[in-house]
Amino acid sequence: MRPNPVRTGLKDGTAVFGTFLMEFATPGVARLADSAGSQFVFWDLQHTGWSTAEVAPGIAAVHGRAIAAGVRVPQAVPWLIGQALDAGASLIMVPAVESPETAAEIVRATRYPTATTPDGIRPVTFNFGWDDFRPPTDAAAELEAANDDVVVFVQIETARGLDRVEQIAAVDGIDVLWVGDNDLAASLGVAGDFAHPVYLAALDRVAAAAATAGKAAGFTTADPAVAEDMLNRGYRVLAFGNDVKVFQAALRGGIDAFRALARK
Repeated sequence: MRPNPVRTGLKDGTAVFGTFLMEFATPGVARLADSAGSQFVFWDLQHTGWSTAEVAPGIAAVHGRAIAAGVRVPQAVPWLIGQALDAGASLIMVPAVESPETAAEIVRATRYPTATTPDGIRPVTFNFGWDDFRPPTDAAAELEAANDDVVVFVQIETARGLDRVEQIAAVDGIDVLWVGDNDLAASLGVAGDFAHPVYLAALDRVAAAAATAGKAAGFTTADPAVAEDMLNRGYRVLAFGNDVKVFQAALRGGIDAFRALARK
């Protein structure tokens, strides 16, 4: 299997870029993202209602490619996390994490029980989606490698989560603090006001918590100006929007250009 480009970027301290899928669940979409240079793609089970079975073919389609497959699960439920990982995801995102205790349980759900992670609770299975259906040659080594490959994203998107962001960031095994902008702004009482000082201070607090703990901060935007601002604030894992916004914006731009030509 190829190295996880997100894990590699985190270790190297470089910026990592990807996107989200929220409408188009066909296997080819993630391969298109790969061909466009995306380093990761997240299938969003939180907002779509997709099941793991529905996104598993897309996850399988990117195995062996230079792109990491991720799943945003609806809740911090171990069996949901385990299903996504068994299907072959190497990135897990959990929304609205509000305590270090929840963060620790999420990490445990992503880890097989091994000598280095004896408290892992991920159910063990081999010769399945996550290992490309290969019988194990060294079970212990392969479980350790699988644990090392998984990247855990937790979303900071509530006032309560922000209040405990430093403790959450300090949990061993948490890799990325991901800001949910709409939810966080609403929870802070400034819904939709992304220039409000309270919201901007929250962005900086998340970035500082991540930096102090040696973790990364992440964000979603399709606006290059916002991306530049977030990079300057210390965010280094960015998603370029989602399939709906990308398709809609590209189509609108093309149709508007055609209409302008037709009016000449």
